[in-house]
Amino acid sequence: MPPLSATVDLGGGRHAAHEVIGEGDPLLYFQGGPGLSAALLRADAELLRDRFAVHLIEPHGSGGSSRPAHQSHYDHIGHARFYDEVRKALGIEHATIMGISFGAIVALTYAALFPQASDACIAVAGRAVGVELEGDESADEMQRFLARHAGEPWYPSARRVWDEWTERVLSTEDAASVDAMMAEVLPLYMAHPDRPGARALVEAFRSENHTDLAAAKVWEAGLWQTIDVRPLLAKIACPTLVLVGELDLICGPSQGRLIARSIPQAELVTVADCGHFIGAEAPQEFRDAVTSFHERHAAGAR
Repeated sequence: MPPLSATVDLGGGRHAAHEVIGEGDPLLYFQGGPGLSAALLRADAELLRDRFAVHLIEPHGSGGSSRPAHQSHYDHIGHARFYDEVRKALGIEHATIMGISFGAIVALTYAALFPQASDACIAVAGRAVGVELEGDESADEMQRFLARHAGEPWYPSARRVWDEWTERVLSTEDAASVDAMMAEVLPLYMAHPDRPGARALVEAFRSENHTDLAAAKVWEAGLWQTIDVRPLLAKIACPTLVLVGELDLICGPSQGRLIARSIPQAELVTVADCGHFIGAEAPQEFRDAVTSFHERHAAGAR
């Protein structure tokens, strides 16, 4: 997978890699992880290219984007501030703000911190709180969805990596080992790993992913366990779509409901029989949800 094709200067010797797919209203699409490449979002962007100019931006520290000044800036607030720097450097006054997984947390944070730049917000497979703060409903949900795959031949090795994830990420200095781990566990995130889009995403992760190890370590060293964006959610003033897979083991329906009920203008859409990567597993439903939301709210955008 080739790197993102352009670079924007942020000043002070810093820069960000980015790419635009499609034409139309600007949409900033933030990658998950943290530490994953935005290039892995190209297939999702292609689904929306007739409605949006989808701006893929490499997170700071990933791909061709400069590393943050301090590791603490790898949190959701640091990511949001970085993306706002990039928005300004690209000359975009305001846009739809969208993110997936950790990128959804960042998108929600961005909409709360930078309301003047946020026409609308779309949180795809996001969380409100870390695992140490989630309630029994989310914990039970995760275990049920993990168990769905227990009869698959790949399950024992994937589950072992899943259970050892934090310890192994924190102990390694080899980013390639984290890439291999991600490819191993990825089918667990999907309701149906054998669907064509899901298979293609697994293969992309297996052959092309290059994790920013510093970001992954910050996430596993406490951010994943204790992140809490609930204080920010009530500050989101723009229309917000919360898009969740019915069988998403890590950012499932209970997290989606928590986010949606905390935002004044939120709509919750649950995609049936789908896991974490909605664009890959249910591309038509993903496209329909995003474009329908945009059509309803585009008239109110500045």
